[in-house]
Amino acid sequence: TKERMAKELRSELRKILRHLRRWPSTSDRKGPYWQHIIEMYREPVTDDARLATVRRRSLNYATLLDSVAEFNRIRMLDTGAENVAGTQATLRKAAARAGLVLAEEEKHDPVSS
Repeated sequence: TKERMAKELRSELRKILRHLRRWPSTSDRKGPYWQHIIEMYREPVTDDARLATVRRRSLNYATLLDSVAEFNRIRMLDTGAENVAGTQATLRKAAARAGLVLAEEEKHDPVSS
């Protein structure tokens, strides 16, 4: 129904605004992107074809923003975990994934040698 589509449109626009608020480049509420989404949120859409078009576009854009945010989150987890763990820990993890066990490195004490 038309009311349900309008409600879903407002929901997708709110999701877009939440994403825009998180990004430093678009967090300014006086920016053009923010203002455009606010205008779309406040503007009552009466035409069924326009409502369907705007809803589809906002759904696609919200999905894109969700995907980018998830990609960035996964990339940070992936790169951050390997950078912090160090080379030996990364080697141990890779060997464990392959079902191998690395030999323990001898601790060389330069004072006793």
